[in-house]
Amino acid sequence: MIYISIDTETTGLNPETCQLLSFGAIIEDTEKKLPFDQIPKFHCAIRRGEREVIQGELYALNMNKDLIEKITMYETAQDQDEKNDLVHMTGMQFLREDEVVKAFFHFLIDHGAITPEFDYSKTVEIVNGKTYPVLGTKMKPFHLNIAGKNFHAGDQTYIERLPRWKQVFRIRTRLIDPSVLFVDWKNDESVPGLGKCKERAKIDGIVTHDALEDAWDVVQLLRTQY
Repeated sequence: MIYISIDTETTGLNPETCQLLSFGAIIEDTEKKLPFDQIPKFHCAIRRGEREVIQGELYALNMNKDLIEKITMYETAQDQDEKNDLVHMTGMQFLREDEVVKAFFHFLIDHGAITPEFDYSKTVEIVNGKTYPVLGTKMKPFHLNIAGKNFHAGDQTYIERLPRWKQVFRIRTRLIDPSVLFVDWKNDESVPGLGKCKERAKIDGIVTHDALEDAWDVVQLLRTQY
């Protein structure tokens, strides 16, 4: 099976009043189980504009203050070289909300997670020497197997608000959440959080609340089963 582990960082729980800050995704092929430095990864921070207000809930703004600082540094960079240095330092792309779906679409094609069918003579564009379908042309949405911790209640509500997401992608209703694998059915009062799941799976490290690292934690938890 191929699935995509996704995590986001946001300024709070309510997508009506809060904002998406970053989006991390990892393509996992259960037959390969590649190490972190080799596995296909997508990680972007959401640009807000130098004068645009970032708003949300205090606890989330505080938790993501380092990420917000990096976004601010990118927006206030003096030139492209300074921006490129920040991209290299952080390992993230810095994209506006209306750029994320296209970049993610290209990433999935590049790594074979989706295979579009299109007419090369009419509906393509060349990006960095590679050929892709043009978004907006007639195509059926691509159905994705998604893994994530509390994905449906949290991350999905933000991701599906991204411009053109629902035009290009469909998230399969059967989501893969590792939490149920680590429930202590005798003693737990509720499903364990990501940190407790890692502890029970004997996976080292704290939960960093970095979108890409959290997505990798989910992959590691699921790998205990295959």
